[in-house]
Amino acid sequence: MFHPAPTLLRAAPEAPGPDAEAPRDVDRAGLAVLALAVGVHLWLCWWLRGFITDDSWISVRYAENLASGAGFVWNPGGPRAEGFSNPLLVLVEALADRAGWSAMAAARTLGVLSSLACLVLVHVRGPAVLGRAATRAALLLTACCAPFALWAVGGLETALVAVVLTAGVLELSRCGGGRPVAAAAALAVLPWLRPEGLAVAAAVAGLSELPGLLRRRTRGAALRRTAVLAGLPLASQAVLEALRLGLYGHLLPNSVLYKSGTGDTFAVLGKFAGQASLVLVLAAVGLLVVRGRARLLAVAPAVYVAGSIGTLDSANAHSRFFMPVWPLLALLAGAAVVALAGLARGRLRGAVAVVAAGAAAGVLLVQPPADPASVRAWHERYTDCRVDAREDVATWLRATPPGTSFAISDAGLVPARAGGREAVDSFFLNDPLIQETGPLPFRERAALVHERSPDVLVLVSREADRFEAGYPTDGAIHDSPAMAAYSLAHVGSGTGASCGYHLMVFTR
Repeated sequence: MFHPAPTLLRAAPEAPGPDAEAPRDVDRAGLAVLALAVGVHLWLCWWLRGFITDDSWISVRYAENLASGAGFVWNPGGPRAEGFSNPLLVLVEALADRAGWSAMAAARTLGVLSSLACLVLVHVRGPAVLGRAATRAALLLTACCAPFALWAVGGLETALVAVVLTAGVLELSRCGGGRPVAAAAALAVLPWLRPEGLAVAAAVAGLSELPGLLRRRTRGAALRRTAVLAGLPLASQAVLEALRLGLYGHLLPNSVLYKSGTGDTFAVLGKFAGQASLVLVLAAVGLLVVRGRARLLAVAPAVYVAGSIGTLDSANAHSRFFMPVWPLLALLAGAAVVALAGLARGRLRGAVAVVAAGAAAGVLLVQPPADPASVRAWHERYTDCRVDAREDVATWLRATPPGTSFAISDAGLVPARAGGREAVDSFFLNDPLIQETGPLPFRERAALVHERSPDVLVLVSREADRFEAGYPTDGAIHDSPAMAAYSLAHVGSGTGASCGYHLMVFTR
């Protein structure tokens, strides 16, 4: 049977079960599974290497402006703005650009290295929490997740969040609670990568020490651990907020104001549930099976579920929002696989566990909509249709006079590759004004765009030969009386029979 970790309610550490890590025993089978997992994951990264999400270019634009000496600004010479939500990644990209390397290449390389580090962490730290068999199953389930590989190469911070979160949670899930300083150091990185970072760190740290705090004889030790586990992430957040307040004059990045409470209630969660149903079901079973500190594996996913409610479903193809917790869900699912295999008799248990883990991983490779073939087909449509249209318009803008200003709603690749021209974000995500107004109705956005009087308006249209608004904001801009001053000058179109994305360029 599956051997659970020691109960969380016991203060004294216990010896791990017989399936747990043996420090002096080289786990050759585990290394073989790790090698297989790394190979599969690298193959998926290579298979999906053509994908770069539009939002990643926002971070690149800020990083390049910072590296050039323009500061933390969206437009060189313009006001400071925080349209990005991953300050650590922006700093890394700026350093890379300053050193003569591509900021985007640095982000993508860091993403792949971080996803590989997740596999190594699961292999090294997982056995002490769940045992070797569950760890091997988790390795396969993590490696065979095409969306996890997609967002490793996508240019954003997703995989980096996953590796620091996995490191912190696995450390605290160990028998006896692991090393608090190491766990706290990992969790302290989270606020610099995503706005919800401190909430995740606080939940994991708090629930890790709550049982000890409730018992008189363990309260002192638990208080000392809590001071470290909570203190480092809080100090990290405090430093970030001090810098944010000094640089921008506010405490929340624009993305929090833009996305929180502006989406459908369960849109983000529903998408993830539809794409990851097998692993979610297994993880739910795993949560019932595991005991003690191993239950901490479920804390971060629960926080993300709560955070997804009402959040705007943007830049979330194949559930990017939930991908940082995928290795943790895979570990719980691995525990379920081994527990179910334990129902078999005698020597069949090991064979059943291997077959069950392989079958579950195989399902991830063949079941739409998150199998590799479906994910690649999606990203190829995205690239051929949307990216090609954006690259065409960016090329057109680079041929305009250097002082040309333009407005665009999909403010990622085009502003980043328009040759330094002043860009107005029609959604105002990259404008400090959103700190004063909060999310704006689309008609107010349209009026503000026309008040800025850009030389060029780039509007999304579903049709190439006539304007049919792709976004309500673009429709309101087009319908405004001020549009009489503009005329159609160019249409950027992608390829593909079903491509309904075109960028109409209007000039004054």
